[in-house]
Amino acid sequence: MNTTVHYDVLIMGAGLAGITVALSLPRHLKIALLCKADLNTCSSDLAQGGIAAVLDPKDHVSLHVQDTLVAGAGLCEPQQVEQILQAAPQAIDWLCAQGVPFSCEDEPKLHLTCEGGHTQRRIVHVADHTGHAVMVTLQQKLKQHTNITYLPEHSVEQLLGENGRCIGAKLRDVAQQSMTILAKHNVLATGGMGQLFQYTTNPTTATGDGVALAWQAGCRVANLEFIQFHPTALALQNANGFLISEALRGEGGILRDPKGRRFMPEYDARAELAPRDIVARAIANEMQQQQAAAMYLDMTQLPAAFIQQHFPAIYQHCLSLNLDICREQIPIAPAAHYACGGVVTNSMGQSDVVDLYAVGEVAYTGLHGANRLASNSLLECVVIGRRVAECIAHEAAWKMVPAYPQSSHLVLYPRQHVTDQAKFSLQLLQQQMSQHFGIQRDFVHMQQLYQQVLNWRQKFVQENKTVPHVIYTALLMLKSALQRTESRGTHFNRDCPYLNDVPQLSVIEGLVSRPLEQCCAI
Repeated sequence: MNTTVHYDVLIMGAGLAGITVALSLPRHLKIALLCKADLNTCSSDLAQGGIAAVLDPKDHVSLHVQDTLVAGAGLCEPQQVEQILQAAPQAIDWLCAQGVPFSCEDEPKLHLTCEGGHTQRRIVHVADHTGHAVMVTLQQKLKQHTNITYLPEHSVEQLLGENGRCIGAKLRDVAQQSMTILAKHNVLATGGMGQLFQYTTNPTTATGDGVALAWQAGCRVANLEFIQFHPTALALQNANGFLISEALRGEGGILRDPKGRRFMPEYDARAELAPRDIVARAIANEMQQQQAAAMYLDMTQLPAAFIQQHFPAIYQHCLSLNLDICREQIPIAPAAHYACGGVVTNSMGQSDVVDLYAVGEVAYTGLHGANRLASNSLLECVVIGRRVAECIAHEAAWKMVPAYPQSSHLVLYPRQHVTDQAKFSLQLLQQQMSQHFGIQRDFVHMQQLYQQVLNWRQKFVQENKTVPHVIYTALLMLKSALQRTESRGTHFNRDCPYLNDVPQLSVIEGLVSRPLEQCCAI
């Protein structure tokens, strides 16, 4: 039985991006806010570091812009970057007004910390559990909004369209019951795609659904090859991708090899405070050269009281795993963390499809380029989330999304032998993506994996079964990478380790007119 329900606004995803949109909309609108699991299962809740904003009189937005452009390795959209970062103080004001208990230096002055890639202390935070504190606060606010219907444990199967507009979505709950929601305004806030990899800091729900859904609905996607690997995930048994915040390095943490040697100055003059892509590759390189299971983050030179005060959640979590970070070095290794690309939008979150918005990690706004600057992601969620709500509230005219040229060059090697007997499973896809689409890549292995995923897709079609979203998302990611004949930001290809002279986006046109059953390849 398929139930049909009508709403003014459908928000798909209840992390910081989705919940910001919901809370910022007028209360006369009837809103459906859905998520695949529950409100606590999202990347926003796991974010430790903080939110970047220029609040110190000694700092300036132009410096924040410059740091973002440097980290983005030539692929940021400067105008978008400036607009979003200029709105950062207002985003912090809004969060403060909601009651987020940010750490203070001297009440009411907020404490600012520093993270890799930033040249100033500009990270607003709640100790070392900023995301959790923000989400708990905003979830409490949700209870006061009777116009918002919360739908946990619902997955989006397909976006619905009519005359070039998005008019809702088909859903399915954990009991496999179907539901159709028809809505005038539709917002994708589905998060990232870390669960396409074997080792990730992302929650189990981060399988890239929004990218596949939007592409099938006709939206362009861009820069999907740029997957940021966080340099310092906790490398202990049962750690489950627990993140060791970049703020630890910002406060003086030192990266060492198993023999105690500090290695980052050999890779970059900024040492531990270099952008994430540089630090992650350095750690991965040291692990490979030394055949080591982990490198180490050393905090033991800092006072124990300082560590326990500034990083209480990390300290307690590590202690629960019998690791005292005040006395012992922290074993760390890179893990898939953040998708810098996504569904192409303009500065108001509008996509190529009318009445379909994208906000948060699922979207490509031009802010992150080839490598996201630390603590710019939660900021983007709030700034663009508030703009999306403003557009909907004022019935803003649909504006043209930036007309990026489609990528045309696709590197294809002779068809590689693929073991077709390999039956699709998410676990197998994760293993293959980590092996052939990790921190270091090459054309032959990416092409081989591309063919394997195509074969999986074809089998689903031949058996008249629904193709999982992860298959389309993986194909789009691999195609983006196969179009790039250079190494830039988080994308490092052994076959072409140098930068091209002219930075170019990897843009893939949306699937518009062909039924999916007739689309044999991407």
